[in-house]
Amino acid sequence: MLNQTIDFTVKGTQYSIPNSWEALTPYLFRSLIHDISLMAQSKLSIAMVCVNYVCRVMGWQLKKIKDSDGLANLAWLAEQVIFPFTIVYPDNDAALQDLDPETRKLCKRIPPHRLTGITIARYLSKLPYDYAVDSCFCKQQIPAIRIDDDELYPTYDIDTSFNRLTCSLTALQFIEARSLTGGSLEQLPLLAAILYYPDRYSSDGAHALARKFVNLPADELTAIAFNFQAFVNYLFTKTEFKLLTEARNTKESAISTGALESLYNLSSDGLGDVYTVERMNILQYLTILRKKLIDTVRSLHSAKMEKTDIANETGLPIHIINDIL
Repeated sequence: MLNQTIDFTVKGTQYSIPNSWEALTPYLFRSLIHDISLMAQSKLSIAMVCVNYVCRVMGWQLKKIKDSDGLANLAWLAEQVIFPFTIVYPDNDAALQDLDPETRKLCKRIPPHRLTGITIARYLSKLPYDYAVDSCFCKQQIPAIRIDDDELYPTYDIDTSFNRLTCSLTALQFIEARSLTGGSLEQLPLLAAILYYPDRYSSDGAHALARKFVNLPADELTAIAFNFQAFVNYLFTKTEFKLLTEARNTKESAISTGALESLYNLSSDGLGDVYTVERMNILQYLTILRKKLIDTVRSLHSAKMEKTDIANETGLPIHIINDIL
């Protein structure tokens, strides 16, 4: 079981270090993204990213830790920081495919030389492996941004309380923001303007607002983009909306390509005029898309179409079609 905190005692006092993205404060989040950006530029190692994180949480200054015991304790704590990264093994983690979910999760987080009580650890230690940033979580880490010290722009809400997910983004906002993820640094002010747009969203309004957001620090823009990408990844890997990105082969998911067309098709289906469907809540929009896909599979099956033909028509793998039917 992976712990959400790193708990330890010093001179009779109990301390706790957050060990998950969701547990971070906005300050810790932005600082960590800054260090990860430096790591991506080969200016900082993974180990130092974790060391800096521990020092930041604890309020320690690394340059003031001189004694060997102190450095050893810091190194041990840094090794326990496992949430920012995931371990990637050859051939798309082929060695982990037959493991139970909990063991696989441990192997994806903890280096093989530190795995204890797991039979496969010795074999994994002989494989080449790498680290990737784990960009999948569900929390709004940057609730607002400030321009010129006087203009405050709150962002979209993400709420997971009471074991239920809600999000305030509109379908059009989500689609337009998603089209910019993975884009150039020059597009980040527009992405931020879309996500932090006040009042009722409009594409041209976001474009105009982006001119103000050009002056935001690069670190802040990068953190905003990372937070949104992590939320997108969570939606399409950890929720029922995963179905919308299961399409393979020649067919491409409607949520990946042709997303605007899929949105405006809802108007043709009688779900409202263009203005109405643009302002539909993103989770409502995804729920409708998911239902339409399920209905399509069931309709083709009712028409006596073979499952292999349904797979070719929808792009969904057979096991997903079996689950639907």
